[in-house]
Amino acid sequence: MTLLKYENAKLKRQLIFSIPAGKAICGMECPGCYAMKFQRIYPTVLPARERWYQASLTGTFVSDIISDINSCKKPVDAIRIHESGEFYSQAYLDKWVSIAQALPNHKFYAFTKRIKDFDFAVAKSLSNFVIIDSLMSGSLNYSKAPTGKVCPATDGTTKVCDSACGYCWSKQAQQFGTNFVKH
Repeated sequence: MTLLKYENAKLKRQLIFSIPAGKAICGMECPGCYAMKFQRIYPTVLPARERWYQASLTGTFVSDIISDINSCKKPVDAIRIHESGEFYSQAYLDKWVSIAQALPNHKFYAFTKRIKDFDFAVAKSLSNFVIIDSLMSGSLNYSKAPTGKVCPATDGTTKVCDSACGYCWSKQAQQFGTNFVKH
């Protein structure tokens, strides 16, 4: 795979697409951003994220991602858009919509703070695409004492995000949100 990585320490059986976090790309720099913190601690992740961002700007991005997903030989529960990064334009969001439409048997999900900046209506209407508003309650969806549905991979219930839970790629997450314990 060239544009997607398979799994990380917490996201099991998932393909992950990331781009750099920060104001230069998405126009935002959120206080306490985990992705920015991770990029400072592990600067070696930035070259790959930069390559993936540059790839997202190309006319072949949709077909390249579809090819990567179709060529994955390992089991895939879901595709996480933006372990790091954010939707940076309507055209970029529309590329992900096209990918999800072309692969109706795959689950896609993304957290975003840009619900009010772009038109997510088509993405939200797809049965296989979950968009979770990270600002649903008017503040970021992570804190020391979150309320509502709390991710079990951050509250100590489990150590990984996988099909045993699957909440984040369910339409319930899109409707009710997901909250995380800040650590």
